[in-house]
Amino acid sequence: MEPLIIGATDESPGVNFDKDLGKFLMFGKSFPEEARRFFDPVFIWLEEYAKNPNEETIFEFRLEYFNSATATMLLDIIYTLERIVNDEGKKVKIIWNYIEIDDDMLDSGKEYAEIVNIPFEYKIIETY
Repeated sequence: MEPLIIGATDESPGVNFDKDLGKFLMFGKSFPEEARRFFDPVFIWLEEYAKNPNEETIFEFRLEYFNSATATMLLDIIYTLERIVNDEGKKVKIIWNYIEIDDDMLDSGKEYAEIVNIPFEYKIIETY
């Protein structure tokens, strides 16, 4: 499976998904004008990955900011990851990065964690 690499811009997040390296990272700011259009390749890649996932998937979010349209897309990503656990019986963990003073970002991660049955790890970082 080919990696999915999307460079970050001022409005859209960077994506670095590589099944062979076990790297699943989304980072930066996310408020693209057309969220669904931006995230379509992400969903296509993840759906393909979910058919034959690694034994363990550690998915890392390192988002500095995201808007409400992105929030919905993130939930869809997290639901896809939960299906890997439920349908394939594989392990999935989400690492939710945030800057210590960014309570809103931490709260967002906690809200997602309450919705799904996937362990979340909250990691304080110095900078995005």
